[in-house]
Amino acid sequence: MDTVAQDRAMELLGRFNDQLTSIVDDAFGSEWAEIEEILALIALVADHVVTTRRLAELSGLNRRAISRLVARLRSEGLVSTRHSDADGRVIEVVLTDHGERQAAQFRTAIADFFRRSRDLALELSSGTGPVDTRMTQTLLDPIDLLRRVCEAGASLVAFMPDAATQGQLAARQRAALVQITTQHGVRPADLSPSLGVSRAGAAYIVDQLCAKGFISRRHGAVDEDRRAVVLEATAEGIQAVRAVMDGIEHQQELLGHLFAEVAAWHQPPVKTGRSRPAVDQVG
Repeated sequence: MDTVAQDRAMELLGRFNDQLTSIVDDAFGSEWAEIEEILALIALVADHVVTTRRLAELSGLNRRAISRLVARLRSEGLVSTRHSDADGRVIEVVLTDHGERQAAQFRTAIADFFRRSRDLALELSSGTGPVDTRMTQTLLDPIDLLRRVCEAGASLVAFMPDAATQGQLAARQRAALVQITTQHGVRPADLSPSLGVSRAGAAYIVDQLCAKGFISRRHGAVDEDRRAVVLEATAEGIQAVRAVMDGIEHQQELLGHLFAEVAAWHQPPVKTGRSRPAVDQVG
């Protein structure tokens, strides 16, 4: 995969991630949910009852982050907690009736999102390497496919240097860094629509990235407007983004198969004779 193909794959993956994150935020009240948080929510949607320990294992979040997530979901009436009957020391997180309704809407929204993303997914599956379409799976549940896509996304984030992960860069900051690194002449105001924040919010993100040494502000770079400020990635910022591009190269076969499945999602599911709840038949 050459640099042009890597840049295009990065752009498409970023667009896919932004749209997915918006769906998650709408369903579960998050604000630009981190990929690990999305994996925890997927586990709840899939299993309905999950222990806090299992949520941590599946998502990669530490116990403190799981506690914060569960507390937020409880405050919004989406989950309740209880001690496990099998082991009183174990805490189970349970979707409430309201949580079940939101989970059902989320499942439908993800299936619709996969259908709308067909063209993007086709380009990604072809741009990341050759795909044997015979190996793509026929799935009834979009949540399983979503889980595998998000696991691949989490592994791409892990390719970033430690300074850009492990709490140093939030999801919106990483998205801004990618945009600044891969696009020429990005101004602070350009970040507002792509990140879904106000101009003040974009300015704060820029301040954070500058303070952490990933970008810098360049004055006088626009001939027709000498007061304009252009954002440029530093060597550290470029290194972080290039690491993700290396990850795309490393995982191109996996990504190709996953997005081939997303591209095929527009086909109606093949029903089985197995009895399943009606909510699981969406897709």
